[in-house]
Amino acid sequence: MSEIEAIIDDLLNEESNIYGVAIISKDGNLITQTENWDLTNDLDLINELLNQKLELGQKGISSIIIQGIKYMIVENTEERKIGTNITGKGHLIICPVPIGGTGALVCYINPQAGPRDALFAAQEYALRLSNFI
Repeated sequence: MSEIEAIIDDLLNEESNIYGVAIISKDGNLITQTENWDLTNDLDLINELLNQKLELGQKGISSIIIQGIKYMIVENTEERKIGTNITGKGHLIICPVPIGGTGALVCYINPQAGPRDALFAAQEYALRLSNFI
């Protein structure tokens, strides 16, 4: 098992509200993802969101569709991008790696939980990944 896979396993064991995980490299390629979640067809949109540098006051991308589910972007900072589906189909947390970088830890969050319930764990594990992607 690679270091990256071990980090994903640890994250999933620690945070029960994270249902799916994907790791994107600094050059925008999919390194790995959990079997229950396939971001292959949505990678371009995620990379666009990651590479967008917002000036003060700019909103940027307002929504993103992943696996056919539309998420409204409710927070878009260098540290995190949070999306939520307004019909109750779950949430996204995208943590750029390193902070403000173009690699990312992408997490699908339990629809029954709020995205902030898993935010701390996602950000902590994104920091751990900065040595590997």
